[in-house]
Amino acid sequence: MSDCHHRPTLTFPGGAYNATQVRLYGIIQDTWVLSASEPRKSKVIGGSVAVKTTLELAHPHSDEADAEVKRLRKEKKLSEEEIYRSILEKYRTDINARLPVGYYSEVLIDAKQTFGYVSISALQLSKEDELSCGIIVGYSYEGHCYDLPKPKIMLLPTVPRPIPIDDCGYLDKYDSKARDKYVLWIVDKLDECVEFEMNQGFVEQLVLEANLPGKRSPTMYAARQALGHRSGRLTE
Repeated sequence: MSDCHHRPTLTFPGGAYNATQVRLYGIIQDTWVLSASEPRKSKVIGGSVAVKTTLELAHPHSDEADAEVKRLRKEKKLSEEEIYRSILEKYRTDINARLPVGYYSEVLIDAKQTFGYVSISALQLSKEDELSCGIIVGYSYEGHCYDLPKPKIMLLPTVPRPIPIDDCGYLDKYDSKARDKYVLWIVDKLDECVEFEMNQGFVEQLVLEANLPGKRSPTMYAARQALGHRSGRLTE
């Protein structure tokens, strides 16, 4: 968001100021707090393919946690992200133990008629290894908000949270975008992540033309290695 009146809301998960904090804004098509007794079925829109996600058999099961998840959904009507963080706080005593629930996130990509739909999903199972996926459209850093020129499909080492009111203009009291699943990831600039680069076209375009001389030579790496051999000497 480039408008000058929009500024990021500087909230910090640990309570202390973090000068290297990066706030990422984007969407997730589907999120779910997954328990051993409640598998999650993801059905492709307009198709017959269904993906069933469940916790592994060795994962701990807790009737108490299942009941708490259902209560929070029904009584408090919290988002899946808020429900997960509530369960996380309750079972934080043993950091090495696996949680009785998992946080499931999914991004569905429309690859048109030839390939149909592609699903990228992430499932977090333990307390110390947070993981989620999303389509990132903007970010804020050092008190300023920025739009990305192109959305990024990313795996991030944290679970998102609801966006505070008027945080870079993504959610305000007059025009709520909560229905569109806009969420906030709070990360550090040194955190590792994964970006999925997606291009769709013909083999001629993506392989042959993309590697023509002048764009990127297929032998560029080999040539650099040869020049570096024995201090630049190409012969014995």
